[in-house]
Amino acid sequence: MAEEVLGLLAEFGKADALLAAVRRARSEGYRCIDAFSPFPVDGMAEALAVEKDHRIGWLSFAGGVFGIALTLGVQVFVNLNYPVEVGGRPLFALPAFFVVDFELMILFAVLFPIFGMFFLNRLPQLHHPLFGTPRFSLASDDRFFLYIEARDPKFDAAGTRSFLGALGAWTIETVRP
Repeated sequence: MAEEVLGLLAEFGKADALLAAVRRARSEGYRCIDAFSPFPVDGMAEALAVEKDHRIGWLSFAGGVFGIALTLGVQVFVNLNYPVEVGGRPLFALPAFFVVDFELMILFAVLFPIFGMFFLNRLPQLHHPLFGTPRFSLASDDRFFLYIEARDPKFDAAGTRSFLGALGAWTIETVRP
């Protein structure tokens, strides 16, 4: 019985070699790929075709709306159910509410994207099978890695391994669960 394979991890010695490998992999039709390097590589996001995600901005907006609606709701509820007439102030005194409304609007506009990012990034992910490969720890030191996932429609273990070898990969490791 064949062991399950999650993908192949290729090691490169220079950032330029990794960038060229990513561009070539994309041009050959690989779509489920990722790159790892010890520092940001100029042009890598474009080469990987990373899509811009605007959900965090919308989460911030939704958090702000939720925060101000919650605060105003609580203040109106308290003033209508427990009225205190002081100095002719109306029951719904928006200028008096403004400071607390603004503070909680900002609080929720910050908290929604923070927790939303955790959810969208599927965090905390305490372990990923890539962490178990022998050489992957060098990605934070001085090596550059290209990872092609097995779920990619073009992935074929032998064919992808020879493709990565043709790109000039120093080592090619099989990633298993």
